[in-house]
Amino acid sequence: MKPELQRRSSRRPGSSHTTAGATPTLNAAITSMTAGAALDDLVGRSVLGWGPTHRGHGLSTSWEGTRKLVARLTSLGCSVQLQIQGDRSVCQVLRVLDGAAVAKLLAQAEAAEVPEAVAKAAAIACLQMQPHPE
Repeated sequence: MKPELQRRSSRRPGSSHTTAGATPTLNAAITSMTAGAALDDLVGRSVLGWGPTHRGHGLSTSWEGTRKLVARLTSLGCSVQLQIQGDRSVCQVLRVLDGAAVAKLLAQAEAAEVPEAVAKAAAIACLQMQPHPE
């Protein structure tokens, strides 16, 4: 007979680790990423639902990648707003909630280039749309 493995938890009794508690940390990690392969992979998997064998080349660095991400976000019921000022681009992703007259800001990301800002905001928005355990 094999001995039973026990999982050791780093949690203290009474504490809870939920996705909602981890969200600010995940948002910070996403916003600190730079355009390129790692961000493309994250966005391809989390926003577009691509598997590990699909390469997300250019999602965070090209206008074609931006087009794909905006199309996916709008298909999820989101609106995407861009603000471009000199060497700075800001992307906001909003979603109108059922029965509400106003939109909820899901994500805002800033970068030097538009595709990078859109990629970061898309990843954060999809994270925000995930159901949070209570």
